[in-house]
Amino acid sequence: MEKLYKTKTYGNMSLQLGIRKSKLSSKGIEVKAKVNLDTGEVNLFIEPEDLEVLREIEAEKEE
Repeated sequence: MEKLYKTKTYGNMSLQLGIRKSKLSSKGIEVKAKVNLDTGEVNLFIEPEDLEVLREIEAEKEE
């Protein structure tokens, strides 16, 4: 399943998904970037442990 999220950043803060804070994650979900230094292609991703938290947050919303 794919879902579109807004990204946000303020000052020196890292880029994060635009989700509401949850009892499962008070720090937000950080977005990281992989950059191909040959082509300049950028792929945004979140770490596997944050992906699991995001899944739990989304399941919480469905209840």
